[in-house]
Amino acid sequence: MTQRFILDENILILAQKEENDVGERDTTCRQLLDDIIEICHTIVFDPVLWDKHFQQLRSLPPHQPCGPRSVLRLLLLATQVDGKIANTRENAVPFPEENQIPQGSQDDVLMVRLALETGATLVTTDKPLREHLESSGVRLAYNLEVLSPDEALTKL
Repeated sequence: MTQRFILDENILILAQKEENDVGERDTTCRQLLDDIIEICHTIVFDPVLWDKHFQQLRSLPPHQPCGPRSVLRLLLLATQVDGKIANTRENAVPFPEENQIPQGSQDDVLMVRLALETGATLVTTDKPLREHLESSGVRLAYNLEVLSPDEALTKL
């Protein structure tokens, strides 16, 4: 069964750096990205999220182990394969409870909107965001699946 994923920008940055969220060498995010693309799964973007991710990736220095398979290049190549990248044409619509998400995670509301609208699994290392989605009741109200990279990799 094809699964749909929204990858927080931190997942793509960590995939490029081949690190975990505390700066240690770790290929989990890279493996997750590779597996999603290699297996018949889809990464979902909207125009705002696509631009945000690409700006972040362009600002990173190339990481030697990735060589020509940088995350930016990998995503661009994936757009050429039907079903690997779902780029929605419009930005996701607001949902009523988004104001209940604490201020510290308001910059991620657009990504949460997209996850709710598309039914995609949200993958992030952002612990405060995960906690805020839980404490605000958004995750439960919409049956939103929010996973860490390790959890997402296990799900594949």
